[in-house]
Amino acid sequence: MLDTFWNHFERRVHESPDAVAVAFPGKPDCSYVKLRTRAIGLARSLMCGGLEKGDRIAFVAANGPWFLEWLLASAYAGFTLVPINVRLSQEELDFVVHDACPKLVVCDAKRRETLEGIEGISTMLRDVERSDENVPSTDLSLLSEALPQDPILQIYTSGTTGRPKGAVITNGNISAGISHCIPCLGQIAPEDVVLVCLPLFHIAGIAFTIYGLAAGAKIVVLPDIVAENVVDVIVNYKVTASLLVPAVIRMIVQVLEERPRDVSSFKTLVFGASPMPEELIARTQRVMRADLYHVYGLSETSGIVTWLEPEQIRAGRRLLSCGRAFPAGEIGIFDVSGQRLPSGHIGEVAYRGPQAMAGYWRLSEATASTIRDGWLFTGDAGYLDEEGYLFLGDRLKDMIKSGGENVYPAEVENVILQHPAVMDCAVVGLEDEKWGEAVVSVIVEQPGCSLTLEELREFGRKSLAGYKLPRRLIKLEALPRNSSGKVLKHVLRDQLKSLVPDKV
Repeated sequence: MLDTFWNHFERRVHESPDAVAVAFPGKPDCSYVKLRTRAIGLARSLMCGGLEKGDRIAFVAANGPWFLEWLLASAYAGFTLVPINVRLSQEELDFVVHDACPKLVVCDAKRRETLEGIEGISTMLRDVERSDENVPSTDLSLLSEALPQDPILQIYTSGTTGRPKGAVITNGNISAGISHCIPCLGQIAPEDVVLVCLPLFHIAGIAFTIYGLAAGAKIVVLPDIVAENVVDVIVNYKVTASLLVPAVIRMIVQVLEERPRDVSSFKTLVFGASPMPEELIARTQRVMRADLYHVYGLSETSGIVTWLEPEQIRAGRRLLSCGRAFPAGEIGIFDVSGQRLPSGHIGEVAYRGPQAMAGYWRLSEATASTIRDGWLFTGDAGYLDEEGYLFLGDRLKDMIKSGGENVYPAEVENVILQHPAVMDCAVVGLEDEKWGEAVVSVIVEQPGCSLTLEELREFGRKSLAGYKLPRRLIKLEALPRNSSGKVLKHVLRDQLKSLVPDKV
C-alpha cells in the first residue's frame, strides 16, 4: 500500500474506530469511523455529480470540522482541494478562484454573497456543511489508488510581491511531512489532543491538522483566535499539543498571567513565522511548562521542514535559530550566482527534499526560477551555523541597504524585542537622502512605558554595529499582520509615509 494521506488515515480508523477524531465547540464530537463514513459519502456524492480525479475544489470557509471532511473526501477520490483565504477582498477572491480553475466552489454562509458577485461562480457554489454520507454507491471505478505524484492541495501564496501563486502539493509531499514531523515534534500519538486555531487556508494550520489525524490524535478545531477562548479550550479539552505563532502565544500567556489556569496537560508547543523574544520564552515556560519547538516552513515546502529541539531552547542556546532540517531533507545557502555558501555566510535559503512542491499551478517560468537543480529557493535570507542550524534573516526584498551596508531587519528586531519597554516590533527601510535607506524601528510599547529613540539606540549598541541601529522610531498601537501572524511590511511602509518619526 502506497503512503498517501488517506492510507495514513485508514490505518488510524482500523486501529481505533471509535476514538474521537475531531471536536468543535458547540457541535457533537466525530469519531474516526464516522469521519471516514462522512468523507466517503461526500466523495461519492461529488463523483455522482460529475467530478473526476484531478478536478479542483475551491474551499472558502471559516475553520470548522467540515474542512476535515472535504480534505479527506478529496484525498479519497483524488480531487485537489484549494483552500482560499477568507479575508481576501472580492477582487482578490475573483483572481484566485478563477486562477484555480475549480469544478466546484465550497463556501460558508458568510462568504456566499461575495462569491455570488464573481462572474461565472454562482452555479458552482455549494454549502460547506452539507452532509452526503448516505449517498448509495454507484460506479466507483475512478477510485484507483492515489499515487505519490497526485496533487492533494493547492495553496496560494500571500502574494506580497505580486499576484498569489498556487503551490501544488502532492500526496508524496504530505506523506513525507507525516513521516518526519510526527516523530520530531514531540512524538504526536493517539492519546494526544491537538488544538488547531490557525487558519485552515494556510499550510501551517493544514499540515499540523494532517499530522494530528495521521497520528490518531483528537483534533480540536476553533473557528478563530480569541485568547480567553483558546485558554478555556486548552483547560476543558486537556490540550497536549498545538502550533501557534508568537503573537498568539503572547496573548495566551498574558491571559494566564492575569488569571492562572491548569494547563498542565500541554506538553508540545510548536511556534513559527518568527522567533520568540527571550522574555516571551521565559514567560511561556513559566505559565505553560510545555516543550517549545521553533520551526520553519512555507507553502512551497508543504509545511514544516526544520525544527529547533526543546533542549536547545531550555538551555538558552540558538534561541534565534529555527533549527535543523528534518531527516531526508536538506537546507542550503546560496549566493546570487547560485553558488552554495559555507556556514556563517548569509545568502538565500533553499530546501532540497521530499516535501518540495511539484510546482506553481500554470506558472512554468515561476516554477523554473524557484526550483533549480533540485533545490527549492525560498526567497528568504539566512545562514547556517557550523552544526547546520538555520538562522533566518528576512525576505530578500526586505533587506535594507543603508550607506552601502546590508541590514537584515530580523537581526535588528531580535535585539529591540529584548528591551523591556517593547511589546512588539518591526524594522523596515525607508528612503533617505543621505543613507539611501534609513533603518526605521516601529514598536508597540508595553503598557505604561515610554521609549525614546536615543534610549533604544543606546540599548542596541552592545549587540549591533552602528549602521544597523535605528535612525528613526515610530510608535503604533499595533502592527499590521496577516492571518498567519506575519507582519505585513508592505502595508507598514505605506502607513509610515504619513507619519513623522523621531529621528537622528
